[in-house]
Amino acid sequence: MRKVEHKLFWIWQLDKELLWINDMADHGYALAKAGRLTFEFDEEKPGKYIYKSLFLKGSSGNPENVKFFRFLEEMGITQICSINYPGTCAVYIRALKEDYPNGIDIYSDIESRIIYERVLMWYLFGAGLFILFAAALNLSIGFGTRSYYTWINLVEGFGLLVLFIFMVINFIKKAVLISRLKRERAIHE
Repeated sequence: MRKVEHKLFWIWQLDKELLWINDMADHGYALAKAGRLTFEFDEEKPGKYIYKSLFLKGSSGNPENVKFFRFLEEMGITQICSINYPGTCAVYIRALKEDYPNGIDIYSDIESRIIYERVLMWYLFGAGLFILFAAALNLSIGFGTRSYYTWINLVEGFGLLVLFIFMVINFIKKAVLISRLKRERAIHE
């Protein structure tokens, strides 16, 4: 029987999302399909599978990526689904937990991770600008007019400012991570 879950993870919370997917697998629900807000699970023996996500250059249909998926299949690792982003894709893979008791030890190449993190950083930037504009608009209405509903604009404006600060913090974290990955890439070259 298929179970559909609607869960919101911010685009930069892929690690948190993966922990949740593995927890669902431990409770007998194997990931069948993932989208940005919707996850579909099939009932399965609890703890049968372990999941991992990878970041790859290009889309999941890229010939190099298809070759990589075939290589993974030879190792007993199956691609479940993917989510495409500009220039990169997040791919969900799984393997039998008995074959990989310590987790799937496959890491994305550094360049793909840098591209992915850069895309996330600019999503944060664009969304942050929009939120800052909405906060400024709400605050200007809240402070500029006197009516019974002024407090709604003030609460919304300050709430959006808090969200904007949260996004700026995550933007800075992404910039620092990209910088660290670039240094790591330089060491390996």
